[in-house]
Amino acid sequence: MFEGNADGYAAVDAEGFVTDSNPAFREMVGYSEAELNSMTYKDLSPEQWHGIEEKIIEEQIRSEDYSTIFEKEYRRKDGSVFPVELRTYLLRDEKGAHAGLWAVVRDITDRKQTEECLRASEERFYKAFQSSPAPTFISTVCAGRYIDVNDSGLKLLGYDRDEIIGRTSRELAIWSAYDDRESLMKTLLGDGCIHNKSIFLRTKTGVIIEALWSCEIIRLNNEEVMLSLLYDITERKQAEESLRGWEQLLKHIFDFLPDATLVIDMEGKVIAWNRAIEEMTGVKAQELLGKGNFEYAIPFYGRRRPIMADIILNQDANITEKNYSVLDKQRDLMVAESWVPNLKGARAFLWAKASFLYDGKGNVAGAIESIRDVTDRKRAAEALKKREEDLALKTRELEDLNVALRVLLKQREGDQRHLGEAILSNVKLLIEPFVEKLKNHADPKGASYLKVIQSNLQDIISPFSQQLSTKYLNLTNKEIQVAGLIKEEKTTKEIADLLNISVSAVSVHRYHIRKKVGLTKNQNLRLYLSSLA
Repeated sequence: MFEGNADGYAAVDAEGFVTDSNPAFREMVGYSEAELNSMTYKDLSPEQWHGIEEKIIEEQIRSEDYSTIFEKEYRRKDGSVFPVELRTYLLRDEKGAHAGLWAVVRDITDRKQTEECLRASEERFYKAFQSSPAPTFISTVCAGRYIDVNDSGLKLLGYDRDEIIGRTSRELAIWSAYDDRESLMKTLLGDGCIHNKSIFLRTKTGVIIEALWSCEIIRLNNEEVMLSLLYDITERKQAEESLRGWEQLLKHIFDFLPDATLVIDMEGKVIAWNRAIEEMTGVKAQELLGKGNFEYAIPFYGRRRPIMADIILNQDANITEKNYSVLDKQRDLMVAESWVPNLKGARAFLWAKASFLYDGKGNVAGAIESIRDVTDRKRAAEALKKREEDLALKTRELEDLNVALRVLLKQREGDQRHLGEAILSNVKLLIEPFVEKLKNHADPKGASYLKVIQSNLQDIISPFSQQLSTKYLNLTNKEIQVAGLIKEEKTTKEIADLLNISVSAVSVHRYHIRKKVGLTKNQNLRLYLSSLA
């Protein structure tokens, strides 16, 4: 009956000697039929199994006539040990007495190896599960009852292990909205897996977190379970939100920069165009964003051509010298000025500054250029320069005129000197000799007049009268005559006789002279007038 069976068959007598076996058993242990017939079942088993087998025989086979299926090990003829699975039955003789045993034996080496691999795999899985930095959960499919949770998962949700194992996500209110789980479970059951689905969970303390949920149905211990991995993106989302806020703030700052500003990327496409440049050119940002091929130059030049932002990216010196007056140039920055022919249809003088734009890794990502319309300043400077040139011309003309005046004044001074010398010579030659002759023939009164004449002639050729009349222009002619006679030490009465005026009139003239020349009562008028000679 067992000759063609894949499982082994063997029978032993009451003393334990092998009495029968099939080919599968003999191949399994490596002995021939004759060799087996001289051996007991204990000879086929390692010693540690002998006591176990005796216990099974006594407790199961003798009382039940058969044993449950149990596992043990056999030793082959070559000495190697292998696992087997068998069930043993009691043999009885015609009288019903114990006559021996027989068993069906199955080599379970392959199964044991598979089980060992599975056990090792499960052990590796468990180690990986526990040591994974990603929060990982094993739960039942339908109810969502937690079977196991690794340390990262416990830390994420804030639970101790005994608080979560054996309980469902619904009991713990872990899902912020449980209906989300119900909806996602339909997808999971239909597709068998879910990848990076954004969900909102509630921690033990009630804090809502956002996480990416990946889930797959696997078999574990012959049972379908859910293996879930969570990736907490709360901080990332907060950082993204903060970054969006900063980006919006920077956009506002950029938009409201007072200088007209544009930014191009490495391909020469406009990625920013602020409000100031919209006002300067009359071109809205939406008309230029994303456009290249030098289209941003058209509002300034009326045609496509490189501007400073392109020049600094390409470092083209020929274009720079040809089109711009460079004020400052470095490797990553350039400041220059130039006339543009077509800014809102009019010629304009622009100041511009261009520099590299760097990304977060420090790589050049494009160029930024700021522009100012300084046409008014340029024209004012040109007008100032013209005025300075005009003033310089006028200055040279005045200098020439001053030279001419100095020549004329010098000539006038010479003429005056020659005239004075001529008058002095004429007085001495033509007048004084005759005055001397008249003195010999004049009466006393006439002599006094001649003396006055001689004194006045002396005054004419001396600086006294000139200084007196020049310094005190408000003196009358009569007062000048009185002053001259006072200087000649004439008394008041003598002056009155000589000028044919009253003594009181002379006194009045003396008073006016003292007042006009600013003398005090204690100062001597004659001495003062003599000092002017």
